[in-house]
Amino acid sequence: MDWSQIPESENLVEMAVVVGEAEFVLEFTEAARGWFRMSVFEDLRAIDRDARYFARATEREDGTIRALANGASPEDAATLCIREAGVSLRRARGR
Repeated sequence: MDWSQIPESENLVEMAVVVGEAEFVLEFTEAARGWFRMSVFEDLRAIDRDARYFARATEREDGTIRALANGASPEDAATLCIREAGVSLRRARGR
């Protein structure tokens, strides 16, 4: 699909395409363990090429534990998101 063919609309503020999805588990200690679902997107309205991709992850059992990161490639965004998920998990679990 050629997303550039979608007509501009004054009401369209954000638009992104899912590039990939994955689940991952982080474990620092038995108490600080989390199972995350991550989606990586390409921002179709991005002006900054260094932030064209973004990833968001949410912990499966506790939706308040989340991570968000952006990067110049899908891999950069996913890598940074996994790192941020680890930070969020440790903070939430007090570890």
